Amino acid sequence: MSRILTTILLLIAFAAQAATSVQSTAPAEWKRFRVSSEHFSVLLPSLPVVIQRGQYGQMPVGIPPFGLPQRKPANEYGAYADGVIYLLVYFANPKHDEKLEFFLEKQLKVRELRNPEIGTANETSENGRRVLNYEFKTYDFGKKDSYPGTLKLVDDKDRAFALIAIGKDATDASVAQFLQSLEIADKPTGIDVGAGGTNASDVNESASVVSGSTASRKAMIIVKPEPRYTEDARRKQLRGSVTLKAVLAASGKVTNIEIVSGVQDFYAPSITAAGKVCFIPAVKDGRFVSTSVEMVYNFNLY
Repeated sequence: MSRILTTILLLIAFAAQAATSVQSTAPAEWKRFRVSSEHFSVLLPSLPVVIQRGQYGQMPVGIPPFGLPQRKPANEYGAYADGVIYLLVYFANPKHDEKLEFFLEKQLKVRELRNPEIGTANETSENGRRVLNYEFKTYDFGKKDSYPGTLKLVDDKDRAFALIAIGKDATDASVAQFLQSLEIADKPTGIDVGAGGTNASDVNESASVVSGSTASRKAMIIVKPEPRYTEDARRKQLRGSVTLKAVLAASGKVTNIEIVSGVQDFYAPSITAAGKVCFIPAVKDGRFVSTSVEMVYNFNLY
C-alpha cells in the first residue's frame, strides 16, 4: 500500500513540475492581422500601430520644369515584444516603377534604418516574387549603441513590402516567424487592423524611472511619426512647435505624456503622435528599464 501511495505522489509531483515548466517556457501567442485594402496579412505580437508614413515618388508627372514627382502611398505597421521592434512597410508601386533596391536606398535608409551597417543582399524567390534579404546593424545618432536586425523586401505586382525586425537577428525564432508570415492575397485572412493600436499607456511609471545617464544602453527610438496638421490649424494659418515629456517604459509603452510648452492647438496631435513612437527600451544591469525623454514636434503650414 505504501509503495502505491509513493508512486502516486511521485506522479503528482512530476505532473506539477511539467506544468510549471510549460507555463514558464510557453511563448506569447501571436495573432494574424490583415489590411484588406493593401492585400496582405502578417503575424504580430499585438495589434500594430498604424502610421501614415507619407507618400514618396521620383517619377516626373508633366513636362519639366512644371512636372512634379508622382506621389505614391506608403503606410507602416509596428509592434513591439521582448526587445524587438517589428515593422511592416507597404509601398504602392504601380507598374513596377521602382525596383526593390530603391526602397532600401531612398526610403528605408532615410527613416527606419538610419545609421545602418547593411550586409550583402541575399536574393531569393517566393511564389514567383522577387525577394531580397539583408542582415544589418543599426546605430543611435552617436554611434555608441547598436542593435542587430534583419530586412526582407518583397516585390509583388503593383506594390512592395518591407518586413523589418530590429533588436534581434533572423536566428531568433520569433523574428524568423515574423519574416515568413507575410500572406499576400486578394482576400487575406486574419484580424482587421482598422485604425490600429497605440503604444501609449495610462500606467504611471514615475516610481520606476531610471536616469538615462545611468543606463548602460539608452532607449533607441526607431520610428517617431510626424503629427497630423489639423484642418482647423490650417484655416488659422498656425505655425509653431510642441515640447512634451514622456516615459519610454520597460514594457515598450509610452507613458506619463505631459505637455511642456507649445501652441495649444497642436497639443492633441502631438500627444497622438507620441503614442505611436516605436522604440527599444533602455537597458541597465542586463534588463530593460524605464527612462524619461523630451520630444519636440514642429508644425509648418504647407
